[in-house]
Amino acid sequence: MTAVSPTDALRSALRQASVAALILALPAIGAGWLGAGMPGVWGAVLGVAIAAGFLLVTLVATIATAKAPPTAMAAAVLGSWLAKMVVLFAVLFIIRDQDFYSRIVLFAVLVVTVVGIMVVQTRALLTAKTLYVDPTPKSAQTGTESDETDVTAVSRSGEATP
Repeated sequence: MTAVSPTDALRSALRQASVAALILALPAIGAGWLGAGMPGVWGAVLGVAIAAGFLLVTLVATIATAKAPPTAMAAAVLGSWLAKMVVLFAVLFIIRDQDFYSRIVLFAVLVVTVVGIMVVQTRALLTAKTLYVDPTPKSAQTGTESDETDVTAVSRSGEATP
C-alpha cells in the first residue's frame, strides 16, 4: 500500500466517522422508539446529531487548515471548539425544559455515539499509511544547498552505499 498524505488520512477519518454516525443512528432510533416511544426517537436523533456535530467539526477544521502553519491550525481547532461549546450550551439551554425528547435516551445515545465515532476516527488515523518524515528535504525541492547531513546507507557487511 502506498503512503497517503496526512490530509488524505483526515479526509478518510471524516468519511468513516460520518458513515459510523449514520449507522449508529439507525439502531439508536429503533432502541429509542422501543424504550420510550416518540420521545425516545427524538432523544436518539438529538444524541446522534450533537455527538456527530461536535466531533466532526474538529476534523473539518483540521482538514481546512492542514497546509497552514501550526499556530493557524491550533487557532482554528481552538476556535471551532469554542464555537462548538457555545452551540452545545445553547442547544442544551433551549431544550432543557422541553418534554418532546427522552433525557435518558439522549444521554445514552450521546455516550454510545461519541465512543463509536472516536473508535472509528482513531482506527482510521492509526491505520493510515502516512510518512513520519518528508522523503524529499526542502533543499532538494528548491535546488539549494544547505548544511543538512548526508545520510549514507550501510549494508549488512558494513560497507557504505550511496
